[in-house]
Amino acid sequence: LDSAPLEPVAAYRREDTLLHLGLAERTGSASLAASYTSVRAAVNELLDRIPLLVRGLEHSQAQHTALARAILAGDADGARERMREHCAGTAALLRGFLS
Repeated sequence: LDSAPLEPVAAYRREDTLLHLGLAERTGSASLAASYTSVRAAVNELLDRIPLLVRGLEHSQAQHTALARAILAGDADGARERMREHCAGTAALLRGFLS
């Protein structure tokens, strides 16, 4: 449960935001991309209020990898499920620390 150093965490947060925004943009839905941008700003504010743990970042990265593999394989159902799991995990993390 080591805490992550601040600079790599800030870089990770930027890259994470860009990954998710890129996915939203690739859907071709301008309204989804715009909605994601505002939602992500709120999520980042919440994430800034909890400790960033290396273990959590590693788990998130594993989820990103599984999501990317499903997308690249053309597995829409798998990608949808991976994203659902990722969002649910983030929600549970925030609830756990902010409740």
